[in-house]
This record gives sequence, structure tokens and C-alpha cells, in this order.
Amino acid sequence: MASEFFEVEIADGVARCTMKGPKMNALGEDLLYPMCEGLEAVLHDDDARVIVLRGGEGNFCSGGDVGTMGEKMDPEFLNKNMRLINDIGHQLHEGPKPVITEVDGWAVGGGMGWAMASDMTYATERARFMMSFIRISIIPDLGSTYFLPLRAGLLRAKELVFTGRPVGADEALAMGIVNRVLPHDEIGEETMKVARKIATRSPRVLGLMKRHLNLATRVDLRTILDLEESIQPLMVITPEHQRDVEKFFEKKE
Repeated sequence: MASEFFEVEIADGVARCTMKGPKMNALGEDLLYPMCEGLEAVLHDDDARVIVLRGGEGNFCSGGDVGTMGEKMDPEFLNKNMRLINDIGHQLHEGPKPVITEVDGWAVGGGMGWAMASDMTYATERARFMMSFIRISIIPDLGSTYFLPLRAGLLRAKELVFTGRPVGADEALAMGIVNRVLPHDEIGEETMKVARKIATRSPRVLGLMKRHLNLATRVDLRTILDLEESIQPLMVITPEHQRDVEKFFEKKE
């Protein structure tokens, strides 16, 4: 599964998806359509238990293609494309497969929102994040106003959105926007190492874990506890659980 602008490699349960579009992986037609098609296929591929999304050529994603904006922009065309990518972003965040984004270089505007649609975000020391929307008088998109407050808190999110200032990798780590900062020549190997390890676990367990964690900010504690009480008795009779318990006792002997 590959195209000139979006490449997918599936091995060891991990789908490594690389954006290779023009203009720092701007979300224009060249990248947008093959990316959405490729990710849709990966989301429904049982061989892909974990998804890694990354940018090629030293940057993650520069957001919308400014060259198509202004007087050139057709609002109906924009709405159609936003619906397309938003549907994929929703599936990445809400679906059962763990998603890791690997950010090197710039993640700007919607590109920053795209980076935060994942479950985990690793960044290089060269990563730069920017909510650039204020600079061209449009609102944040691709879920940015949902994901950023969840990660950085409402107060910090408002500052970054209202000022449009860039944030370096270390500050992004301190804010909670990213999980880890790694050297640019090591991040690919480390990300895949983590992804492969996660991919060895039960897809059913991973999906339920992700669902419950996503629910944590939307429902009360009692609802989560009720879900756990209903589901856990079913988990302990699965073959995966019984196998892992046997392995645990084998190691202790």
C-alpha cells in the first residue's frame, strides 16, 4: 500500500505511515486524498494492530495549504475536504487501535492538531509546534481546540491559540503536548520499538483500554466503575488472559 505522497509499511503488527507531500507535508490535494485512503485501509486491516503516523523530509505537517486560501478558496470544497480528514482523525482517536505520532520539525496549525489526534506523541529535539490560525484570521481546526486543552490544560491552550507563538520540543514536553523528546536520529527506531511491543498485546484488551481512557474526561467515576465491573469478569475467561497468567507463573518458578 503506497503512493508518491503517502507510504504505508505493515510489519510485526505495526502500520508505519509516512506523509511525503510537498510544502512540508501541507494538507493539500496531493497528500490529503492518498493519506485518507491509506489510513482508512489501515484502520480496517487486522494485520495493523498499532498505527505510527510520521512526516518525511524533516517535518511532520504544515497544516492547510496556504497557497489555496484567500480568494482562491472554495468554501464548499474546503468543507468537503475537512469532513474527509475529520472523519479519519475521529477514527484514529476514537478507534480501538493505539496510534503514535512521531514529530520531527514543524507541526503547524492543523498539522499540530493532526499530531495530537493520537494516543501518544513522540518528538525530536528539532520539533516545533504552532497554533498558527490567528495569523491568518481563521479558527483552529482538525480537533485542535479539543485536543490541546486535554493535553496542555485550558489556560495554556488559550495562550497558544490567541498568540500563535511557536513552542519548542522541551516546552511541549513540559506542557504535556508530547510524551517524550528523542534525538532525531533515534526517534524512528525507538517509536517502532514501542509500537512493536504494544502490537504483541491483545487487540481486544488494547481497544477496551483506549475506550475507557477516552471516556475518562466525558463521564463520571461511577460510569467507569460500572463498565469495569461489567467487562472485567469477561476478560478473565479469555484465552489471552489465561495464557499471560500461565507465563507469569512460569517466570516465577
